[in-house]
Amino acid sequence: MEIESFGTSDRGLVRETNEDNFMVDEQEGLFLVADGLGGLPKGDVASSRAIAIIQDFVARSRREDVHWPCAPCEGLSDEENRFLAAIQLANREIFTYFQGDVKNPIGMGTTLTGMLLDRDEVVIANVGDSRAYQIRDETLVQLTEDHSLVMEEVKKGHLPVEEARCHPQRHVLTQALGIAENISIDITTCPVRSGDLYLLCSDGLTDLVTDEEIRTLLLGGRNRALPSLGENLIGAAHEKGGLDNVTVVLVRLMAS
Repeated sequence: MEIESFGTSDRGLVRETNEDNFMVDEQEGLFLVADGLGGLPKGDVASSRAIAIIQDFVARSRREDVHWPCAPCEGLSDEENRFLAAIQLANREIFTYFQGDVKNPIGMGTTLTGMLLDRDEVVIANVGDSRAYQIRDETLVQLTEDHSLVMEEVKKGHLPVEEARCHPQRHVLTQALGIAENISIDITTCPVRSGDLYLLCSDGLTDLVTDEEIRTLLLGGRNRALPSLGENLIGAAHEKGGLDNVTVVLVRLMAS
């Protein structure tokens, strides 16, 4: 598959700083979005370190003998295990580093959503409430599940999805990198098809712009260059107040 990609991050219209970070690495087929937790100090540092650690491990482990932070899981492919190990390494390094910071006793954390291309498949990883979507033909599919208290209530049938979008506790996460020594990481693999478009984004987009609005923007500009689509998504969040940092990464796959 030929890869076309684009990433951008915007502070928004309210926040004084941007705690999001992203990675677009076509050579490794690695694409990441990390959103530093606003309720903890140094969210920007957490998201930046997570991105750097994951990219470094993925690249080096493909080319040299490196120490893996965990044993491979049976039933997972090499690339699924590689992605899982890279994220676990990032979590442990962030958690351990800030355990020794007496000026920052409550630590720091970040969400992480990413995709890693593996020939004719894509590996999707998620911790937190940043999201990954796939657009295929006319359909937008959310590939990740938010790790939040509100989503737990939705899964139990205690809360309608419509109410979850505006629930006051929608940002209370059950998983994030750096907040505990051991965390749960979602790993899924999907077959790819020529023409697929993938979107990775922070919640600064999805809190304000609905899935249907995202679908309309991406399908309406399907023949446009990815930078144009990315800026349209940022603009849609601005039109609704730009209340948070907004980061989007777009990846389009075409048959070579």
